[in-house]
Formats: sequence, structure tokens, C-alpha cells
Amino acid sequence: MSAQGVQDSLFEDLPAALLRDLLQTAAPVADRVHARIDALRTRSEELRAAARAADLIRRKADLERPREPSVAGIDGSYQIRNLTSLDLCAAAAVAVEGTSKEAKRYWPEPRHRMWTDGVPHGEAPVGVLRALMVAMELELAAESPHDLVLLDGAFASLIIYLNQGLSSIGAVAPALASELRDRWEQGGLFEQLISLLTSKRVVAMPKFTERNELCAPGRLPQDVEVDGRTLATIVLAPGEYTAPLPTHVQHKGPNVGQPQDYHLPEAFCDSEQDKRMNAALQGVRVIYFRPYPWVPALRIELPGPVANNPVQLSIGLEGIERQFFTSAVVEPYPLFLADRMVKSLGAGMKVVEQAVAQQVAGAGGDVELSILFLQHHRTEGGRG
Repeated sequence: MSAQGVQDSLFEDLPAALLRDLLQTAAPVADRVHARIDALRTRSEELRAAARAADLIRRKADLERPREPSVAGIDGSYQIRNLTSLDLCAAAAVAVEGTSKEAKRYWPEPRHRMWTDGVPHGEAPVGVLRALMVAMELELAAESPHDLVLLDGAFASLIIYLNQGLSSIGAVAPALASELRDRWEQGGLFEQLISLLTSKRVVAMPKFTERNELCAPGRLPQDVEVDGRTLATIVLAPGEYTAPLPTHVQHKGPNVGQPQDYHLPEAFCDSEQDKRMNAALQGVRVIYFRPYPWVPALRIELPGPVANNPVQLSIGLEGIERQFFTSAVVEPYPLFLADRMVKSLGAGMKVVEQAVAQQVAGAGGDVELSILFLQHHRTEGGRG
């Protein structure tokens, strides 16, 4: 297919008039984006000077260089396929070992967790599925034998998703509810969460968050209306990172600097457990690290034992830096691969769906009605 043919195929579903109006917005949007970027660029020296004055900039080269650490990345996903008579649901998490020239760790297969089943309509499986995904990620992190474990996402997100899922557990199909409840009650999920939040070898790396601890009072100017990663990309030179800063505190309003508390449902977590969880969260610190010129600053959330120990911090930064070896990848390589793998869960679910349909049809009875029950709500290829 020619380049023009490929381009035409991208827009074949759009009305010509809509496409024309859409393309006409490109120039004014580009002008506004350019003005915003240019305004930040013109303040780069001012912002870097302010960061130095606030003692926010550190150099990785000043840390003691450790041996090469072994690294693993963990990510999860969930899928819901809406069929006529039920929802086909799945949750999965995968762990991917990083590249290594020296460090060797043998982690036997399987390095994944998964669950799938069909649940009736009318229930709310999203929250419980997402909590089940988090439970699988926690299990893999606890099981990993590596020096450094990278989580895709923020520590707080784990708690928020668990809270939403555990709060909704009574509103979903028994099979799905039992899967999450058993992991919580029998799998020691709460202790795994506490272990993660106080670990010497686990860090969390959210791709995006609106948080910007760098502009808290007494640090950088508070009139810079960008997120922390964007600001750190302007301020940091390659090989630099920011001083570890508290992240689970109020950053706006009258209670600036006060602890930001989280909770889990009382039926699963008593007040003492909530206190333990929040105490662990208060020890978490955030840094921004820019390992190479082609990589935007990375947001890294560190448990207290990593943030407060220069040796552990050095191991973490060294492990992350070694997972960048091409400008085509702007996140640590094992997280990049894990992300690609879990995003393929949807394709896997299509295969499961087809296999279910074939088996149901082959079991006899009214084949035509069975197939109607297993059709999609939306025509295949439809979007939105």
C-alpha cells in the first residue's frame, strides 16, 4: 500500500467535512503549544537557579557506584468484553526481567498471574477487577528475587484501587468476589502491601501524575503551572536527580504539609492496620531523575528505606539508568516490555471469546441462540 493509501485508511471513517475542520485546528493548536513551551524554556535558567538555591539538585555521580543490580519490571491490566448475555472479564499481571551484563538471577516461570471468567450484566466488575490486578502485582513483587523491582504506577494508586475493589466486592459475581477475597484473607495481601511500602528494593514509577512537589512553599516558584516531570525536565541536566521530597502530604489549601491519609474498608482493614499503612506511606519520598539527554525526567517514588539510604538509592538509580540503551525507549526497558505485554491482554481475550463460542456451539442445543448470546454489544471494528 502506498503512503497516500495508508494515510487515507487512517481517516476513512471520518466525514470529509469533519476531517477538514479537524485539520484546520492544527496550526492554532501548534501556536499555543509552542508559546507554552517557549515560556517554560525562557525561564529555564531562572528555575534551575531557584532549584540550586533550594538545594534540590543532586548528581548521581556523587553517589557511591554499586555493582550492577538485577532488575525486574511489573505491570498489570484488566479487560471486560461485553457480550450479549454476560461480561467476559480478565485481570493479569506480568513481570519482566531487565537486561543485565553482570547480575544473574534465576526466576523460574511462570512470572505472571491471571484470572478470567464470565459474569452477569448489571454488576460493577471494574473496581474489583482492577483491585485483583493490583493483588497480582503485589504477589509478583513479593516473589521477585531481584535487587530492584520497578512498579508501573504510583504507590497511592495501589491503595486507591484496592479500596475501590474491596468496597465493591459485595456487588459482583461470587466467582470474582471470591478471587479477590481469598487473595486478601489467605494470601496475606495487606502484609504484602506494607512490605512493598517499606521495601529496600521496590520503587514506583508512574508515567503521569499532576503532582508537583517541586513547587511546594520554599522550593521553586509556585506560578509554574506544570506537573513535576515537566518541570524537572527543564531544571535537571543529564545525570542529575532531585532531593527526596515528601509526597503524601497536602500540597494545596489551608492544610499544606499535613499528612494525606488513605484508608481501606473497615470490613477488611481495622483502624490499627490503617495507621500502619499511612505510617508507611508517610515514609515514601519522590525524586525526579534524568539519566540521559534523550529521556525526560522520570518520577520515582521511593520507600523510606531507599530514600534514606545512599547505598540503596544508588542501587535504584543505577538499575534504572542501565535499562535505557536506546532513544526509542523513554521508560525502563522491563517496564516498557511489561506494558506491551499486558496491553496485549485484549487480543488474548478475543481468542478466549472465540474458543468459548466454539465450545458452546459444539456442546449442542440451539446453536443459533447460543451464538446470539455470545455476540458483542458493538460491531467488531467499531470504536468509541
